[in-house]
Amino acid sequence: MRAYFLKILNQSRHLGRMIRLAKFDGFVFSKLHAIGSKSEGPAYYLQQWDDKEIAIAKKTHLWQEDPALQKYLGKKATIEGKLNDGVLDYEKISDYRLAGHTEPINDPETQNKLEIRVKPDTDILWVDKMPGLKIPQSVALTLLAKWPFRSIWEGICPTAQTFDFSIERKGETLWQWSKGKIFAQVQTPVSVPGAEYVKIATESWYFYPDEIKSEGIYTARAKFIATGQEAIATFEIKFAY
Repeated sequence: MRAYFLKILNQSRHLGRMIRLAKFDGFVFSKLHAIGSKSEGPAYYLQQWDDKEIAIAKKTHLWQEDPALQKYLGKKATIEGKLNDGVLDYEKISDYRLAGHTEPINDPETQNKLEIRVKPDTDILWVDKMPGLKIPQSVALTLLAKWPFRSIWEGICPTAQTFDFSIERKGETLWQWSKGKIFAQVQTPVSVPGAEYVKIATESWYFYPDEIKSEGIYTARAKFIATGQEAIATFEIKFAY
């Protein structure tokens, strides 16, 4: 009878443990704290996608590194464990896998947090209108993206095309980078590291001076395919006689 009750108790404990375990996705990082002149070693945290930080309990002495957590430091991970008073007690740590996205991520909340910019390499472009032989001129456009958290944003493009650029003048498209190009019909993952603006792509618009008919303000447009977001910037064209 005693053995039977012990078996039931162990099963209940195991079931309770299973119920309390949960999965937490995020970016593993550490902070180094010091007490006086002595370091107490790294403290580990999980940065979740909503910018919430969860402290992770390490399974070593206070002053030591935790090998299991150290392995995933600076990486995205999925941690199975339970929360005790706001501290995550881990049972299993594995690589984070982007789950189930087959279309571009167009969630408005995500788009609002992911920031994109397009930057022409000049504010004023002088176009050669002097007599004589003309050579092609150009303006370079750079697409920048920023994920303002200490994690990594991930998305998927439906094809191999991950960006696009165009030049417009008074609503008319003068040039589009993707026009005439063929892209492989394969889903393409993209990622944006957190905290700072990073370059997604740089392409140049080449033209002959005689193709430019008017001075004034021109619009550079960039598209980040994974979210469908667009950014614009203006630059001025002036003629040099």
